[in-house]
Amino acid sequence: MYKQVMLLGVLLEKPMYGQQIREFIEAHHDLFANHIKKPTIYYQLERLVADGYLEIRRETVEAPGPGAAHEDVALRERDVYYITEQGKDYFSTLLRDMISKFTPGLSEVDACLYFLHHLTAEEACKLLHERFLLVEAYHSTVVQMMASNHTSDAAHQLVNDHKLTLLEAEMRWLKHTIEQIRTGALQFPPTAPATHSALATNSID
Repeated sequence: MYKQVMLLGVLLEKPMYGQQIREFIEAHHDLFANHIKKPTIYYQLERLVADGYLEIRRETVEAPGPGAAHEDVALRERDVYYITEQGKDYFSTLLRDMISKFTPGLSEVDACLYFLHHLTAEEACKLLHERFLLVEAYHSTVVQMMASNHTSDAAHQLVNDHKLTLLEAEMRWLKHTIEQIRTGALQFPPTAPATHSALATNSID
């Protein structure tokens, strides 16, 4: 539902056409840009229109051309999205509901942990270490984005702080789990293959 919250929240700022919405998210809500691609935006916009939360008005606006003509800004006809009163009420409900509630759930890695005993301890450590490197790299990317982005409003600070806190918790968990497997402190079930070893060639300093 966060995609609908994002789109409705953006259109509360001002009415926009599709590409304008995409560029606004890239410029002002960069952490979400990779998760709300152009096809997703139009799909969600169509749903919100169908549900009565948005309405479309065909207007002549200053807009870039398609493809290579993107820098050629001129008056063009575009479908401009307006949030309706019903949409404002829906946004308000979603906003309060999503902020105040926590929905527990399992991730892909949680499902796999139940079957970790099908790997040797060495391979388990190796794979978890690969995951650690990916999380660490993404953490560095977020830190760099924060350093290069001069936007320092409270909303961006909260989003970035939340993201970094979760990433740092994941890294701590991975380091702890790898160390437990490496030292043999974490015992595999007795049904584990006899080839399992507590030794690992990869560890994290």
